[in-house]
Amino acid sequence: MSQDQPSDYQRVGEERLRALVDDFIDVVARDFIIGFMFQGKDLSRIKQLEFELASGHLGGPQRYTGRTMRAAHAASPINSGHFRRRLALLRSACQRHGLDEDIVDRWIAHNAALEQQVTNGTDCVDG
Repeated sequence: MSQDQPSDYQRVGEERLRALVDDFIDVVARDFIIGFMFQGKDLSRIKQLEFELASGHLGGPQRYTGRTMRAAHAASPINSGHFRRRLALLRSACQRHGLDEDIVDRWIAHNAALEQQVTNGTDCVDG
């Protein structure tokens, strides 16, 4: 991307990114497959950290202030299926909020690259 082209963050805008992240986390927390992992969690904190992570990746000014991905998810029973479900829900949220497909593809690819840091190494619930 050249200097005269806007960053993905500028193309999305802070307001739309915050709305998208809020929507995404609300959907994830209610999801019949992975929502159980969010029961009793501080969703406003998760939304803020997800916003920071997304902002940093998309070229925005906010930086992620949470723990490492591995440390943040170590106690959760996240397998590859759970992780891929989250990616699908993120893609749907991006589409609902009208993000251009090139931004969605880069965002999903960035998140997909975190799989080994987030999951417990199993492919399914039965492990």
